[in-house]
Amino acid sequence: MERRYALNFNTKELRQMRTDCLVIGSGVAGLMAAWNAAHAGLSVVIAVKDTLLDSNTNKAQGGIAVALGADDSLDLHLADTLVAGAGLCDEETVKIVVKEGRKEVKELMNLGAVFDYDENGICLGREGCHCRNRVIHAKGDATGAEVVRALLAAVKALPNIKLLEHHFVVDLLVEDNICEGALILHKHKDLEVIRANSVILASGGLGQLYCHTTNPDGATGSGVAIAYRAGAEVMDMEFVQFHPTSLAAPNIPNFLISEAVRGAGGVLRNAKGERFMPRYHELADLAPRDVVARAIFNEMQADESDYVYLDVSGIENIDRHFPTITATCLDYGINVMKDFIPVAPAAHYMMGGVKVDRWGESSIERLYCSGEVSCTGLHGANRLASNSLLEGLAYGKRIIDRILAKGNVEIKHSEWEYNELRKAAELTDIQAKLQELKQVMTNYIGLIRCQDGLMQAEAFFNAKREFWFNRETADIEQIEYLNMLMTSALICSAANMRTESRGGHYRSDYPERLGLWRKHIIQRK
Repeated sequence: MERRYALNFNTKELRQMRTDCLVIGSGVAGLMAAWNAAHAGLSVVIAVKDTLLDSNTNKAQGGIAVALGADDSLDLHLADTLVAGAGLCDEETVKIVVKEGRKEVKELMNLGAVFDYDENGICLGREGCHCRNRVIHAKGDATGAEVVRALLAAVKALPNIKLLEHHFVVDLLVEDNICEGALILHKHKDLEVIRANSVILASGGLGQLYCHTTNPDGATGSGVAIAYRAGAEVMDMEFVQFHPTSLAAPNIPNFLISEAVRGAGGVLRNAKGERFMPRYHELADLAPRDVVARAIFNEMQADESDYVYLDVSGIENIDRHFPTITATCLDYGINVMKDFIPVAPAAHYMMGGVKVDRWGESSIERLYCSGEVSCTGLHGANRLASNSLLEGLAYGKRIIDRILAKGNVEIKHSEWEYNELRKAAELTDIQAKLQELKQVMTNYIGLIRCQDGLMQAEAFFNAKREFWFNRETADIEQIEYLNMLMTSALICSAANMRTESRGGHYRSDYPERLGLWRKHIIQRK
């Protein structure tokens, strides 16, 4: 039997706090939900495991896709999203997000977010698989930081929001399939309970499951694991997007080279200096991300190289349009005015996650999920570039609308006691174990998968069952390792089940897309 909690506890012995809404996470999804909840008069607690600035949103260079151009429309945005999603998008959800997301972008502007303008009005960029220029940016390649700046300022201005940094969510507290709050571990190892009438999980992605990722350190997939332990359904876990162009060279940390660079005229070249994307797709360098990432992988293998090159010589004033990228490359000896940029695919975004309905509610009542941790059906098998921030904005409003419609009902005061786990296992070198896990994920459940590799990964997870099922975790590092194991195993299982290739899931032993697999894999305890 799978474990229910990460550690033993008794709520009667713990310090307790109450709130109307507990928001877990401080990216666009969490902050937008928190602001909407507090603006409606609800009391809100935002809990984050690191600082409020540690989120994928804050690092996001890419912009927000929104149909604002005179030649654009909601229908065109819908169509592009469906094409990128490879047959698995929920069309009604896509309609909702492209329509309501546009309204919420305007609300974000009202809250003080400043986007880039020129003499013709707001600047609209082009990215992969978009048929129109529709991506808005802030300071060229610092959109996420501007979104977080504006939302944090709005959140901090409201007196009914309490901010808790360095508060790690260990588990969700659920009784009779109703979420009543969460078990929280402070960095000083103090355990406490936050009781909430509604819980909004917005904890972000899982790029840190892989050796190479564009994600910050906190993107470990823990949100999926704690929701799954609590009994929530998860969906589409096999679909992990690898961004085609992460900065790649010896001794250079992973750093995203935004897709907007290719949208502005950057082209990919192999080790021979040849442009290769026209051989793979009619959209060439602006093909869907899964196509571009696999094409790069093929060229790297053919040339026995660790990277290909991004040629940005055709972009005028690149230092003005992409100042962060220009400066970072220069820090590592790459002058983008003269040099090709070495790039390779890296884990970037999880299309799957906790299954939610069109109002963001999971299979557990009063547990809502928003942003990358959720699976709304918007992205299907492959996310369209710059749709993620839009989704966070749209669901940050929809979730609060649902909570208000249901009524901010005071939940009952359940108590929990759990003592089924044996004494914590001794993990002497957690970093080595994390690196071992990342290597398994990269080698066997990465950009290219096959039956033999998936079976080796499954054997690895089976070997961890003693720790996984029976042992208490002693601290945050061990709990995070447990969460990473659980989320990784869910990806492995789903990837093994899907015997076809579609979007972000590619199997070399089943390279074709099959009509019989135009369906979702839902996993539950």
